[in-house]
Amino acid sequence: MDKRTVIAFVLIGLILFFYGDFIKWLYPPPTTIPSDSLSHVVDNQSLTREGFESTGLSTGRNVIPGLTAADVDAAAILDSMEAYASTIVPAPTRLITIDTERYRAVISTDGAQFKSLQLKPYKRYMPERVELIPDAPGARPAFRFWTKDGQVETTDLDFTVEGDEGTEDYSLEFRGSTTESLRLIASLGNGRALRVTYTFTGDKFQMLCNAEGIGMSDVWVRDYAEAIWRGGLSYTELDSAQDQAFSMAYTLYAGDVLEEQKIESKAEMNGPSEGKVRWTALRTKYFMVAMLPETADAVGGWMESRPDSTYRGDFPPNRLGIGMRLPVVNGSLATPVRIFAGPIDDELVAEVDPTLKKTMNFGWAIIAPFSKATLWGLKAMYKIIPNYGVCIIIFSILIKLIIWPLTHKQYSSMAGMQRVQPQLTVLREKYKGDPARLNKEMMKLYKDEKINPMGGCLPMLLQIPLLWALFTVFRSTIEFRLAPFAFWIHDLSLPDYVFTLPFAIPIYGAQFAILPVLMAVSTFYQTKLTMTDPNQKAMLYMMPVMMLLFFNGFPSGLNLYYTLLNVWTYVQQKITPLPKATPQST
Repeated sequence: MDKRTVIAFVLIGLILFFYGDFIKWLYPPPTTIPSDSLSHVVDNQSLTREGFESTGLSTGRNVIPGLTAADVDAAAILDSMEAYASTIVPAPTRLITIDTERYRAVISTDGAQFKSLQLKPYKRYMPERVELIPDAPGARPAFRFWTKDGQVETTDLDFTVEGDEGTEDYSLEFRGSTTESLRLIASLGNGRALRVTYTFTGDKFQMLCNAEGIGMSDVWVRDYAEAIWRGGLSYTELDSAQDQAFSMAYTLYAGDVLEEQKIESKAEMNGPSEGKVRWTALRTKYFMVAMLPETADAVGGWMESRPDSTYRGDFPPNRLGIGMRLPVVNGSLATPVRIFAGPIDDELVAEVDPTLKKTMNFGWAIIAPFSKATLWGLKAMYKIIPNYGVCIIIFSILIKLIIWPLTHKQYSSMAGMQRVQPQLTVLREKYKGDPARLNKEMMKLYKDEKINPMGGCLPMLLQIPLLWALFTVFRSTIEFRLAPFAFWIHDLSLPDYVFTLPFAIPIYGAQFAILPVLMAVSTFYQTKLTMTDPNQKAMLYMMPVMMLLFFNGFPSGLNLYYTLLNVWTYVQQKITPLPKATPQST
């Protein structure tokens, strides 16, 4: 192993060593924020939670006609609201369960919002139901309108099922391509009402949601309303830190301009901003909810990150929120909203809208093409061989065959560099006071001996993007979630831990995995076979130890690939040994 190879491995080690700190810097753990210090941001106005839940005329359940904040002070408003609310007899809350082939949703007449949204088992990576609605306050989904007396939000209203005077909970079941609607209506007094309609299809991870104003065309004071989703999504994985690290909010504007909102350690709002919005979405590691205008572009959007004030602990989870502004025509939305709630499967997402694939994490721009090609190749093989572990074995062999000529040149270049070391030593001594002449003579020597000094680095440089792409693919794409291989390897997207040590080792951790040990051993023998410089003997032991420490927490799919690549490289070195050094005159 020459000096350039050593430097390359050291650089790789530094990247891997500081990657955890880099992730923590990108996604710092949220700090505890008292609930009474949080503010409710509405249309660039900030009101404390001890004040109104929304601007203007909402009691949290009904609208007070004819009352404006400009007429009286805050105390008088609160007194009037309480007096008005005391005269209202609330309707009993009903829960309507919607059961389709893809999900089981529970919708409450209290705010016409989801109380539960469970995705049903789907494909190999989702063998059990997955709950998307966290047990925390939020509005999922909701609509917000503005009147001359303030804002009206559907979560603050009591709804009844239109055409159904019953008081009991009930269920609706849809299968196949059957499409049915659930209509919920809330009276606002004076012959006015607000209707929310959900339309479901039995075999889709999608639904339509619409809001219509009845007798409201002369009441709204803005030509837009907002469709919102606040409160984020549930964390679904055993390691919730992974879910939090991948949690993002997105807004795609016309012209394919994508804006992002990551989790912040404090309340943060991005927007509201104006412009045509194609969709807005929330994601965790493997699941997503997206809202898409069905028949007309939205005219603005916003995203927010807000700590969960109900959590009583050191690190309250942060809840992302999204919203988009929809045009209002004759008192109703100009377009229904299509809601997609499902796994982040590239084929499934593309059926909804191909641009939704922008929410998928394929790594940095320079790595993304390698990640996409790797995913495509492994999925293509999986259609023939339904075991991703076996697919990784075949994939590693194919990659080795592709880079075989390059690695052969690498070994030849390493042998050549070793062969001319005595001559290089003489040149360095002869021209130590003339760097320009030294460089010229060295280049001449390389040319005469037909040696490419960079030949040992090229194969390694080509493998770095692929190695990082594999890390990204196995860590973030749902195809490898719960993907078993054989023996003790039950999930290729997670480390292959087999037991926990009674103590933690720095960098390594407290959990023991087998594949990193095999990889370290294969690295040792591969390095030993190519090492010709006794001065580099320390690297023979240092590199396997570094690999063992760094890779212990990596996905087992990546460790399987890297171990196999070491084995194939060792085989190649045994089949095509390095050329013997020949005496050279100086």
